[in-house]
Amino acid sequence: MEFAFVKANLSDLSKAFALLKEAAKVLQGKGLDQWQCWLSPDASDIEWVTEGFRKGAFYFLEHNEWGTIGMVRIQEEDELYWGKQEETALYIHSLIVRSSFSGKRIGVQVIDRLLRMAAHRKILWLRLDCNASNPRLCKYYEDQNFKQVGIKKFEDFSCNLYQRKVF
Repeated sequence: MEFAFVKANLSDLSKAFALLKEAAKVLQGKGLDQWQCWLSPDASDIEWVTEGFRKGAFYFLEHNEWGTIGMVRIQEEDELYWGKQEETALYIHSLIVRSSFSGKRIGVQVIDRLLRMAAHRKILWLRLDCNASNPRLCKYYEDQNFKQVGIKKFEDFSCNLYQRKVF
């Protein structure tokens, strides 16, 4: 399926929050306690997204016919989850594919595009985190050749840290 990465503008914040809330409801419907903060985000959650918009880190996945089919946040550093790192990396956050487009390998295409982007920029690693309580999602990333290299514990959840060498 063809789609474009379209950089989000601050005027698109409400669209981003709607996608996050939609994804949280889908996960809730599957019995997963993941991303539930997006059902009613607090000030720090709102600031995390807003800060990403200010830095130009959010992109919508746009299809010619069907409009917005997803979203992703791309960063060149992620001290919150990964701490200070010496090696260059692209960090993937908030990768959402709307449920009506599930099973069309859109996530795989996003990862492939980010690998090419990183290679073009001579960035060594593609990194992401994944809620440790979601074994299906962890396996999905492992099937995409990401290797678990750590775990980050927060007050109410833990994330597995994954990375994949670009070249």
